Amino acid sequence: MIKFFRKIRQKLLSENRFSKYLIYALGEILLVVIGILIALSINNWNEDRKNNLREIRLVKNVVEDLRLDLAHFQQSLNELDDQLEVVDRIIAKALDADYELNYDSIGLVRYSSDFRPITQRNHAGPVSNMINEVVREELQEYFLMEEQVLDIFKEYEGIIHGKVRPYLSDVGMHNLEAIYTRRQSPLGPALLLTDVLDEQISTIRFQQILFERRLKTESLQFLLNQLMKNNQALAKRLESVDSN
Repeated sequence: MIKFFRKIRQKLLSENRFSKYLIYALGEILLVVIGILIALSINNWNEDRKNNLREIRLVKNVVEDLRLDLAHFQQSLNELDDQLEVVDRIIAKALDADYELNYDSIGLVRYSSDFRPITQRNHAGPVSNMINEVVREELQEYFLMEEQVLDIFKEYEGIIHGKVRPYLSDVGMHNLEAIYTRRQSPLGPALLLTDVLDEQISTIRFQQILFERRLKTESLQFLLNQLMKNNQALAKRLESVDSN
């Protein structure tokens, strides 16, 4: 009988130790799990902080490039205004033989402006991966408008390089002497021979080229004006995002 009670006592003690060990083990596992969750939370917070700082730097750089593009757009618009003035004077002479044509800056009829925005080229990739959906969509819409202007610019440039200049060369309108004399004075002879220009103004082919030249220049001017307005509005909004 005594041996029986001793066995029961040893069994109870053994079960009690096992229960304590089980509780201890479960506690250790729980602490490890909590530690892992805390570490993941800290890591996620740190990654979010890094991403936010990265996007803030990106927005700041985009704003700087938008300002540079704006100055470039303004210069191109000024050039387009001057070109349109010259083309309009020639067209006026074509429509009215009595119109007194001013030959100042007449060589601008063969000149083309430039359109090389840097914002999209520098930041299109990072912008597409931005977390801020509102900013990302606004920038991508702006980039889309840039592409539309670029399409018109290519047509405008194609007319000048593919039609205007070859025609002027074919009829011998380029003034070779002016290349040298104008280096010494910007008020030297016109880049185009005025007597040849007067002869060509009445020809249908030259008038048709002027027609295309004028339409595409005006279209580019209009879209570039719209892009400038969007550029300024976007830069202003991004500056408020950057400050926040």
